[in-house]
Amino acid sequence: MNVLTKIASELFYMIWDIYWGLALGFILSSLIRAFISTESISSRLGKDSISSIGLSTLFGAVSSSCSYAAASMARALMIKGATWSNAVAFMVASTNLVFEIFIVIVSLLGWSFFGGEVIGGIFFIIISAILIRWIFPSKAKEEAKAHIEETEGKKTDDPHAHHMTNSCCEHEMKTDSKNEQTHAPVFKEKLKEASGHFYMDVMMVGKDILIGLVVASILMVLVPEVFWKGLFLTGNSSLPHILVLSWNAVIGVLIAIVAFVCSVGNIVMAAVLWQGGISFGGVIAFILADLVTIPMLMVFRKYYGNKTMWYLLIILVVSIFFTSLFLDYSFEALKWIPKAHNGGMQMANAHFQWNYATWLNIFFIPISLTYFYWGKKSMK
Repeated sequence: MNVLTKIASELFYMIWDIYWGLALGFILSSLIRAFISTESISSRLGKDSISSIGLSTLFGAVSSSCSYAAASMARALMIKGATWSNAVAFMVASTNLVFEIFIVIVSLLGWSFFGGEVIGGIFFIIISAILIRWIFPSKAKEEAKAHIEETEGKKTDDPHAHHMTNSCCEHEMKTDSKNEQTHAPVFKEKLKEASGHFYMDVMMVGKDILIGLVVASILMVLVPEVFWKGLFLTGNSSLPHILVLSWNAVIGVLIAIVAFVCSVGNIVMAAVLWQGGISFGGVIAFILADLVTIPMLMVFRKYYGNKTMWYLLIILVVSIFFTSLFLDYSFEALKWIPKAHNGGMQMANAHFQWNYATWLNIFFIPISLTYFYWGKKSMK
C-alpha cells in the first residue's frame, strides 16, 4: 500500500507542477490555429528550398498536435503537393517545436533543455531534409505517391487522423455557415473555433499525457537508480566518451519506440531518464523519437506503403542520432549542459506551498475547464 501511495503522490505532484503550463500551451496553440490562416501556407510547400522548409517548420509549430495527427496532416499536405522534406519538417515541428512542450520542458527540465529542444528540432529538420535528398530514391517516392492515390478517399480507422481532418473541416464549415446566417462578430466566431481546437487537442493527446505521467510515476518509485546508471553507462571512464554518448542516443530512441508515449508525456518520461543518468543528447533523442514509435510506423505503412515506412524509419533515426551527438558536443563546449542530473522529478519530496505555480493553477484550472466544455459544445 505504501508503494501505491508513493506512486499516487508522485503522480499528483507532477500533474500539479505541469497543469498550468499545459493549459496555457494548448490555449495559445488553439488561438494561433484559429486566427492564423494556413491556406496560403500550404500552397507554398511544393518545392525543396530553405524558405519552404522554414515555412513548413513554422506551419507545423502553429499547428501543434500529437504525432499521429501530425502524420495525418503531413499526408494531407503531400496530397496537396508538398514535398517529402517539407512534410517531415512539418511533422517534427508540429510535435516538438510547440508551446505546450516548451513550457513543460522548462518546468521539469530547465532552460538548457528548452534550448536543446529548439536547436535540436531545427537541426533534426535540416539533417532529415539532406538525407531525404540523398538516400530517399525516386522509385520509393513514386510508389508512396501511388499508395496515397490508391488509398485516398477510403475511410480510415485511425481515430487521430479522422479527428484532425474530418472533424476539423466540419467544424470550420459549420463556423463559416453560422457566420453567413447570423452575421456574428468574426472575433467571437474565431474564439469559438479556437475552443473547438482546444477540445480536439485535449481529446487526442490527453490519454497519451496521462499514460506518460502514470508510467513515469511508476518508474520513479519502482526502478532503482542503480539500474538507470548501469543502463546509461553513467560515470563509465573505461569506454571512449563518444561511444557512451552514442549508446545513450541509441538507448533513448529504443526506449521511446518501446514506450510509444507521444506528446507531452514524452517530456515527463524524459525527465525520469535524465534523473537516471542519461546524457543530455540522449534526452533529446528520446523526445524526438516519438515519430518512430511502433504505432507511428504502422501509420506510415498504412499511409505510404511498407517500403516507404522503412526509408522513413532509417532517415528519422539517423537524423535523431546525429542531432543527439551534435547537442552533446556543442552544448558541452558552450557549458550549457546542467552539471547534476536533478531535473526536478523528485516530486514526492515536495510539499504543497503557495508559490507561482499554485496561483497559476488556481487561475488556469477553471479557465481551461470552461474553455474545454465550450469547445465541446461548439463541436456539436
